[in-house]
Amino acid sequence: MSLGLKIYLANARRAGARALQDQQAHGNTAQKRLARPAGQLIWLHASNAEETSPVQELIRALASERDDISFLVTTPENTPVDLRFQDSCEQPCIHLTAPPDTPQQVAEFLGHWNPTISVWAGSTLRPALLVETHDRNIPMVMVDARCRAQIEGRKRWKTGMIFALLALFDRILVGKPEVVLRLIRQGANPDKTEVCGLLEEGATTLYCDDKDRDEMAARLAARPIWLAMKTVDGEESITAAAHRAVSRLSHRLMLVISPMESTCGDALAESLTNDGWLVAQRSKGQDPDEHIQIFIADTPDELGLWLRLAPVCFIGNSLIKGGKGCSPFEASALGSAILHGPFVESYRTGYARLDIAGAAREVRDAADLATNLQELLAPDIAAAMAHAGWAKSTSGAEAVDHTVGLILETLAKAEDI
Repeated sequence: MSLGLKIYLANARRAGARALQDQQAHGNTAQKRLARPAGQLIWLHASNAEETSPVQELIRALASERDDISFLVTTPENTPVDLRFQDSCEQPCIHLTAPPDTPQQVAEFLGHWNPTISVWAGSTLRPALLVETHDRNIPMVMVDARCRAQIEGRKRWKTGMIFALLALFDRILVGKPEVVLRLIRQGANPDKTEVCGLLEEGATTLYCDDKDRDEMAARLAARPIWLAMKTVDGEESITAAAHRAVSRLSHRLMLVISPMESTCGDALAESLTNDGWLVAQRSKGQDPDEHIQIFIADTPDELGLWLRLAPVCFIGNSLIKGGKGCSPFEASALGSAILHGPFVESYRTGYARLDIAGAAREVRDAADLATNLQELLAPDIAAAMAHAGWAKSTSGAEAVDHTVGLILETLAKAEDI
């Protein structure tokens, strides 16, 4: 152990002792904890906000391979995490703030949760947490390392500390080839460090009944359609205004609106009808005949159908201030060109990837939406965007598969001990 690491842990121990004294002075010694799920527990730590999406992707993939494991996710304090890890799988999945990096509080945390394996996403390090995990013989795997390692909360790198900490990991999976040499120079074991690509968020392909798709495609009779999906209150009027503008040049164009809440279909149909639109509603068993201008797809679990039929989609919860966005990867995985508003905070990294790749475009208002929609009605432009989106949404699949395989292999070895 390096001198710098020894000094860090000694200072952290004193800080932990002071924290315990403060708790005792204020009568806060008894802290309630959630119960640990029974059986094998995979603990995943997202070392920064950027790693929350890859961690969620890993949970989805791991849960599809093993239905007898549970998950614990930790993130640094004040990390803006809007993703709901519990939605990634049906198995128990708990999200907590990581404990303060003091030996006492780390020991309490690990003693209670007793994880079977530790998966550290990213290369920002917490010394006390890593040392105690290693001392308890919990296998440690670093994944999705995107840059050189650093100590959390420290602006200056402590070379000796980082060297000692990287040596604790059983395996290190690096996202980018140029990062490997940097980590090895910082102390990573060359024999345990490899490049496997970035764990980028993707999406499972939404289900669609082929018979339903064929029947709806025949009913539409090759009419051009576009989709406004997961819209929230206020966005339907914006998409309708854009639709009106584009329909002046494309008279047979039909807008399909799949609102965020399917229960608002009746009110939406009434509002649009009062505005002069010819409207049909899926939940009422109505069909989109050749006269229908706006079709409300307000039945659950049919988004996969409409994404297969519409070459262009607008993804909602993104145009009204206060929106947080919705994942773009359901649409990109099914080959749809994507339009979205500026308010996508919960999925900013994913949208940035698709925007840069030319698979998605940001729009600001009805006029902007109409302009971009009109351009994307050209099949070659929409197809190029769709192909770019499909490539991006599937680019991380190989990296995820490799990482999941390594984690499951390490987990199996831990179970045999």
